[in-house]
Amino acid sequence: MYEDHWYNATAAEEAQQAQNRQSKAHKQSVLAPRSEGENAFKSIPLPKVVRIHDEPPKAEVLPRSSSAQNLRPLSIETTNFPGVFDSLKLENELDFAVWYDKYEEELEEAADEEFRVFQTRLQSHLYTCDSLLSEARETVALLDDLVKGFEAVREQTSTFQAACEELLSEQTRLSKLAEDLSTNLEPFGALEAITRRLNAPGSSIVTRPDFKNMLSKLDYCLEYVAAHPTFKDAEFYQSRYRQLLTRALTLIKVHFTGQLRDVSTDIGKRIAAKGVNDTTQSALLYAKFRVGAAQLRELSDEIEKRCGHEEYFSLLNECYSFYFSVRHRLLFPILSKAMRDMSSSKDLVGFARVSISYIRNICLDEYELFYGYFSSGEQQLYDYLESLSEPLYDYLRPRIMHETQLVKLCELCSLLQERYMRDGDDVELESYDRSQLDFGRLVQSPLQDAQARIIFRAQNVIRDDIENFVPKPEDLDYPERNKVNQTPLRSPRVMRGGAMDPASPMEGDHISPFDTDAVFQGWYPSLRKSIWLLSRIYRLVNSSVFDDLAHQVVHVCIASLVNAAEQIRKLKNEIDSQLFLLKHLLILKEQIVAFDIEYVRPEVEFDFSTVTETFWDIRETGSLFNPNNLMKLMQKGLPKVVENMMDAKVELDVKLRSLINQFTENWASSISGPVIESTGQGAEALEASLALRKLAESEVPILRQKLNEYITDVRTRETLVGAIQEMVIQSYESFYERADKHSPELEDLWDVDTFVVFTNKAFGTEDPDAIGSPRESNVSSRRGSVGSDQLSDT
Repeated sequence: MYEDHWYNATAAEEAQQAQNRQSKAHKQSVLAPRSEGENAFKSIPLPKVVRIHDEPPKAEVLPRSSSAQNLRPLSIETTNFPGVFDSLKLENELDFAVWYDKYEEELEEAADEEFRVFQTRLQSHLYTCDSLLSEARETVALLDDLVKGFEAVREQTSTFQAACEELLSEQTRLSKLAEDLSTNLEPFGALEAITRRLNAPGSSIVTRPDFKNMLSKLDYCLEYVAAHPTFKDAEFYQSRYRQLLTRALTLIKVHFTGQLRDVSTDIGKRIAAKGVNDTTQSALLYAKFRVGAAQLRELSDEIEKRCGHEEYFSLLNECYSFYFSVRHRLLFPILSKAMRDMSSSKDLVGFARVSISYIRNICLDEYELFYGYFSSGEQQLYDYLESLSEPLYDYLRPRIMHETQLVKLCELCSLLQERYMRDGDDVELESYDRSQLDFGRLVQSPLQDAQARIIFRAQNVIRDDIENFVPKPEDLDYPERNKVNQTPLRSPRVMRGGAMDPASPMEGDHISPFDTDAVFQGWYPSLRKSIWLLSRIYRLVNSSVFDDLAHQVVHVCIASLVNAAEQIRKLKNEIDSQLFLLKHLLILKEQIVAFDIEYVRPEVEFDFSTVTETFWDIRETGSLFNPNNLMKLMQKGLPKVVENMMDAKVELDVKLRSLINQFTENWASSISGPVIESTGQGAEALEASLALRKLAESEVPILRQKLNEYITDVRTRETLVGAIQEMVIQSYESFYERADKHSPELEDLWDVDTFVVFTNKAFGTEDPDAIGSPRESNVSSRRGSVGSDQLSDT
């Protein structure tokens, strides 16, 4: 509206300035001479005003001209201003003054012209600013009016929006209410339609595509009614829907059993006909059953999904029972006939291998066929498979119970464990695949029978061939039995766990897979039977049962060896007896390491015999209630704690350590006898020292000869010799300490270091690397138990 006001003002200002310039130029043309020297008084050129139409003109301050007072006084002499005053005719000073006043006025006007232009511009700017402020006030007033209008519109819009939201909320509430009403009424409205469908005759309705949807609808209705028991007639509808679901699942069961009955009847007729071979029979028993299995499994799954209700679980059990009865009726005669045909074999292991393999193939087929009809029921399936395996049990169990050969029983148990039983560690680490049959559950009963029979026969072997073993004269002929060529003690055949498997002499017609006579020559029969028994039953029976048997075997074997050593002592001498026992205890210790025998807590019993005896003694005296007798009953009548058996390894170590100490002490005493009995005075002490040296030189070769006859391990022999040498040195050291070394008769008495050098040579331990040899620089007071500790680690 007022955008071009400043432009008009500026244009007027410029027109005024142009007019002033013309007037000034006219005055100058009148006053100034028209000559070439006029440049000396030419005016200073003014800057050109540039007008920009997009914005108001900017004020420009021009440099002010020098005032008239600053002008240099002019000389009136015309010679100083050539050409300026040529046209002037100044006759007197008055003319000059008049001219000078005019000239000064013109100069002042020329000097003030720029300021007047600037003042004009400032006035134009002020006018423009006043106009802008006026327009701004008007604009603010208009904006205030607009804000008030907008506020009114906003309030009206908010009111309208609130009303719309309220209407939408009410619409949503009503829509939800309508949906809730429809949802709440839907379970109640489906009753009649489902009832009409299920009342239709026949069970073919279960094969229709919409039957599963109807079952899902019934489940939903039951859940809804059960979740809202406060609704009107909720109990009535719940009972009706439960009846309808029961009827629907019953129809599935009827259809399921009917289909199985038709198939089994057809197959039974064909099998009863003559001329059916094994291939045709297998096709009839399995291929024909698999034809409709997929459809029937879908139906059985519908029952399985609803087995949370006891009534429906009974329907599923009826399906299981009917299925198993149909299969059992078809298969049991075939299995019984096959078992009768196989029973002609007299060999237990051969019969078990063939019959179990046959039953396993049948069970694998039945396992696969069952899961073609059902998705669950594993326990029922294994119960059914056990019933199918009854012909196997009927023929196998009597053979196991009448088998007397422990080898046959062990082979049978090994066959069952290695081929059919699952590894317990694998089952713990990961759950087994249900698609794989765990046939070990089906042969668990024969395995337990075989293990029980093995334990029984093992106890008979322990009692008859180890504990009550009566040796023959040739069994006690030691060391003659050691003179044959002996093979190093190693297992010719490693069984499960790394133990040796020597053959038993009682097995009769059983042929050992290797020559036991060449390997175990020189072993006492009870030791040989003990190792054989442990190697046979190792890992074939429960680990705790094996540990009990192993402790019993070791205990009885030690007792048998001790008894044999006592008989050898009576027949031969003490040395042969000790070496015999030492040799066999070392063999026993070496062999039982492979069996991983765990520590078994000894059986603790309470012996009440003292209580009974004390009580009857007091009663016979007739003073049962006498305080003194009651005190006697408390002191002497307490039951005693009796431990039946020590841990086998501990017992063996204790016995071996005691035997080694006894053996080394006897030899050391026989060699060191003169110095032990010597008083250490005079010539008698010197004679004792000489006698000791002579005995060492004569007895040590005998000792080494005896050790070579019984002990084949060089390390063990050298350890025993070193232990005896240590004890001899200790005896001489004691003797040397109590000897009167200042006596003239004992000048030739050897000191301990010299005697050590002598014993190294006499005992053959000069080699510093020899096992058990004492060092010349270190004569310690050790006992024979040092050597026994080394032997116990052998």
